[in-house]
Amino acid sequence: MGFVHIYIQELNSLVNGTTYNISKIEWWLLKYQDEYNRIKEEESNRFMYFIDDKWVRLPDYFDARTPNEKFLKIYNTLNEITDLHKHENYFKQEMAIYKGIKNQSEKVKEWLAKNEHLGAKKYFMFSLDNDYGISIERNDFRYTIEFTNIFNNLYWVLLEELNLKQLN
Repeated sequence: MGFVHIYIQELNSLVNGTTYNISKIEWWLLKYQDEYNRIKEEESNRFMYFIDDKWVRLPDYFDARTPNEKFLKIYNTLNEITDLHKHENYFKQEMAIYKGIKNQSEKVKEWLAKNEHLGAKKYFMFSLDNDYGISIERNDFRYTIEFTNIFNNLYWVLLEELNLKQLN
């Protein structure tokens, strides 16, 4: 306990200029996973009240007031970023496929349908921006960025065309 500021300082020491690379973030998350789980368990008991013969967790309306809460927020943010990175190799493969079919309208539609779940749902609002000013090397997400740009440009135009056809 009380070492949270050291964990955050260590994270800050991993910055390369103004950005972090994904492998260093993954290392840091792995190193502090047990500490994260301990603090999360400890913090989950806060704001618990015994009301009407049962335990109720009332919401906390303040954001990251303690070092522990700040650590949890940063850890969760970084964990979300690494979770998004898990599809990077898949997107690399999909971009290679797309480049081979980009001039074949029907194949592009099949490609869009195949990738609809990721492109239109999970990565719909893909952004590496976050509330903690943690900048990630764009190169670590180059295929994710390329995929989301291509997918969004094609998918939403196609969807609009289909909707217009249905209206007419």
